[in-house]
Amino acid sequence: MSIEPLVSVVIPSYNHKEFILKAIESVLNQTYKNVEIVVVDDGSTDGSVEMLEEESGRLGFKFIAQSNRGVSRTLNRAIRELSTGEYICFLASDDYFAPTKVEKQLEALRKSDLTGFCYTQSVEFDSNTGAEIRTFPKKTYSGNVLDSLIIRQPYAGGTIMVKRAVYDSVGGFDESLSIEDWDFSIRCAAVTEFVCVHEPLFYYRSHSTNSMKIMGRRKIFLAKAMILSKNYMLVSPSRWIFALLVNFVHDHAYVFTRHLRLKKI
Repeated sequence: MSIEPLVSVVIPSYNHKEFILKAIESVLNQTYKNVEIVVVDDGSTDGSVEMLEEESGRLGFKFIAQSNRGVSRTLNRAIRELSTGEYICFLASDDYFAPTKVEKQLEALRKSDLTGFCYTQSVEFDSNTGAEIRTFPKKTYSGNVLDSLIIRQPYAGGTIMVKRAVYDSVGGFDESLSIEDWDFSIRCAAVTEFVCVHEPLFYYRSHSTNSMKIMGRRKIFLAKAMILSKNYMLVSPSRWIFALLVNFVHDHAYVFTRHLRLKKI
């Protein structure tokens, strides 16, 4: 009889009182049951803390509240100080999992000792209407993915399941960077193989307070440039230059398009 490994699901919470219980319940409803839930509130001001303190006892999840430190520091603290699982998942407090997410990812990861990182497809949906916007990514890759991943991260950070040993080997999340999941993924790709579960097992809520929408395209590119600069030694110089150019064009194309539209008016 095989021992079922413990999976830790880490949920950083910030001003999502309206959504976070659905996120927690989606983990409680997993078909794979050997799961611990760790919630760290990062300075919410919307009543989340009081609600989570009350619900933690009833629903049985670990919970602490702290002053605002940012996503990366919150994730690292939750993983290092509170979680004990052999495998780790991340879940934003406004998103949620499909019921079979943990089970199917764990099955995929346990097929090979060379694989330490798993992601899935996602469904992006409109928070106001519930309407599905898209399923992504359409094109996925597995195995040695570093050369592809240095160009862009096609999957949502909330789809990730990673072995704790891999998290430890890369030093966790870089607390000085934005878009922390891409930087983390790049460093993981340098030390382990990836596998994708080709099913939408994660639900990404689209609304006005999504962090990427708040950042804006220019800040997003600058954040990406910092990540590429940090990790330039992991790939060939030509691949690194290509990655920088692709991201520059992607994050600035809308500026040129808008300029052309204004000229036509």
